[in-house]
Amino acid sequence: MEYLLSSVHQALDKPETAWIALIVFATLFIRAAIGFGDGLIAVPLLSFFINISEAVPLILFLSSSMSIIAYWRDRQQTQLGSLGRTAIAALIGFPLGVVFLSLANPELVKGVLGAVLIVLAIWQLWVHTDIKLKGTLWSYAFGLLAGILGSAYALRGVVFAIYGGLRGWSPAQFKSTIHGFYIISGLMVPFVFFAGGLVTQRIIGLYLLMLPLAIVATLFGSSATRKLDALQFQKTIWWCLLTLGILFVLRFTFALLTNTG
Repeated sequence: MEYLLSSVHQALDKPETAWIALIVFATLFIRAAIGFGDGLIAVPLLSFFINISEAVPLILFLSSSMSIIAYWRDRQQTQLGSLGRTAIAALIGFPLGVVFLSLANPELVKGVLGAVLIVLAIWQLWVHTDIKLKGTLWSYAFGLLAGILGSAYALRGVVFAIYGGLRGWSPAQFKSTIHGFYIISGLMVPFVFFAGGLVTQRIIGLYLLMLPLAIVATLFGSSATRKLDALQFQKTIWWCLLTLGILFVLRFTFALLTNTG
């Protein structure tokens, strides 16, 4: 108990904690409302206040915890076959992402994140396709990618969203299955990050401090689902993420040129 109280005190003792709380509330509200977006939005924003190696496990721990609440409502729509295959492949990908996150240069991590955001934003904003994925092998491929990008950048949700869209799932099927994926992968996440040495006492304190806020954000986001124009809201988010991605790539390029010059 003393360790937990000390962890919370460490989290409260930082001036940026208020900004972290605001980002956590906003992103988990969005995730509950449209089904994904917490890691996609939270990690780039949190990286302005804490290291990405802290931001990723924090948002993944909170996201996995909140998935239990979100999953319950649409649990009967779960696509169990796809869920099982993607989850198995993700468990292989998670350690690979953690190795990259723990060993790579922080500026390189942000630069790669920026490039990933740009590619994903272009896909969502301008690439229109009627392709529908068939067969089971695609489940493993997207699951592996979700595992790698999930543990490195907390982007498991957007990878799964692209997969669900290409499978032609209904909104209820997508939300239920992605939350099931969050829960299953969330059982593995703590072990991988603890093994990689990325879970500090401060992260534990932030998790405990943000957990009540995350619950409130999830409940409000779930109730707001029917009132939102989800497509327009997602489009606005992708434009913001495209801008953030360009910013990260420019910062990495500038740092690279400065170091080599």
